[in-house]
Amino acid sequence: MKILIVAGYFPPYCPASASRVNKLAKFLEDRGHDVHILCPKNEEFEAVLLPEISLERVHYTAFTQINDFPTSVKNFLKNLVGKGQAKSQEFSNKSNASDQNTRIGKESKISILYRNLFNIPDSLIGWYPHAVKEGGRLFKHWKPDIIFATLPPFTTMLVAHRLGRMMEVPVIYDYRDLWSDHPYYGARGLRRYIDIFLEKKALKNCAGLVTVTETWARHLRETCTVPVECIMNGFDPSDFSFDKQETFDKNKITLLYAGYLYGEKRDISVVLEALGMMGNLAQNFNILLYTPNGRADLSHHQNQLIAKYKLEDIVICNKYIPQKKLLRLQQQVDVLMLLRWDHPSENGVIAGKLFEYIGAGKPILSLGSTTGEASDIIKKMNFGLVSNDAGDVSRFLSDLWNARKKGDGKEILNQNRKYFTREVQFSKLVIFMEKVIFNYKK
Repeated sequence: MKILIVAGYFPPYCPASASRVNKLAKFLEDRGHDVHILCPKNEEFEAVLLPEISLERVHYTAFTQINDFPTSVKNFLKNLVGKGQAKSQEFSNKSNASDQNTRIGKESKISILYRNLFNIPDSLIGWYPHAVKEGGRLFKHWKPDIIFATLPPFTTMLVAHRLGRMMEVPVIYDYRDLWSDHPYYGARGLRRYIDIFLEKKALKNCAGLVTVTETWARHLRETCTVPVECIMNGFDPSDFSFDKQETFDKNKITLLYAGYLYGEKRDISVVLEALGMMGNLAQNFNILLYTPNGRADLSHHQNQLIAKYKLEDIVICNKYIPQKKLLRLQQQVDVLMLLRWDHPSENGVIAGKLFEYIGAGKPILSLGSTTGEASDIIKKMNFGLVSNDAGDVSRFLSDLWNARKKGDGKEILNQNRKYFTREVQFSKLVIFMEKVIFNYKK
């Protein structure tokens, strides 16, 4: 197949969450498919991921940052009145519910108004004209059989919609996160109406939909008339090695979480309470956190618990590290924490890091919601503990420490991990694409 992948994020100009499209491109190229990637060269991101596909197949385009304009005006006015350059960028580039965490300082009403007026559907909209132009250039000498657009950001959907109509080829949207129906979606009023309008318009001409959980797949089947397939995330076995594994700290049990905290929607409070219940035994544990802003991402309540139980030396906060280093670290620690929002809306959410954890072969401690697809995977496949009770977590950690002291804590790789590789999921996607192309040509 000739496949054009349209991606708002692609390595190295991407967050770590873009690993799905990176691995998909590698999978398709390795199996002989003619793949091209259309994506923006967005240098606001650090290189936490590197491309795993031949670079001549990746079409990086210019990227107009529409949120630079108000900041430039603000700096100009400050210079005009002799106050120097603005010391902070008030207009954040991350406006999607799925990508948003916290803003530095208090955002002004003017900033909020500007984003609502011009970040439609998101801050990537400045990429749209560049992407369409580059797509037109590419189509002069190469025509895809299908266009696969991975979302968010949702500007990607608008780009793929336009290119699909230009070339009269089928378009599939890959909902890594839902848009207006996402549990974290918070827009209201006119902005919500506009988002829904744009989404419905793009959906009218698509030939198929892909999403990452069965819950979301059922929702899309109920609300859309095109074929829908659930293609979960997974892990790449080549990212993990089980020869001569190092241990992060031989004298302690180390727990790890890397990702956004979304305020207290992804909350470590339960494990802090559990360590507090253990008294002096808590000193035999480490908690490693890798978040965008390090310790600044912890809430007031979480900091209070750390102080209350004297865990200042136990909770180690860091900023993000490159994905390859993180994958190695996940095999060096003892427990991998999955933080889930304790809310029914979380039932249909499976964080991509769950599959990395499965690949790493370490026990998983899932905190927050105890229901939903992610919980079911951990429970049914015996990958670890799912609990929102400090007592349960305390006993789980105590058992690990006692096993370490006795020397009988040798890890046995869970054989159920083989069901969650990228290859298993992407093989289903190839079959789905072939069916969509066949039906489109009929």
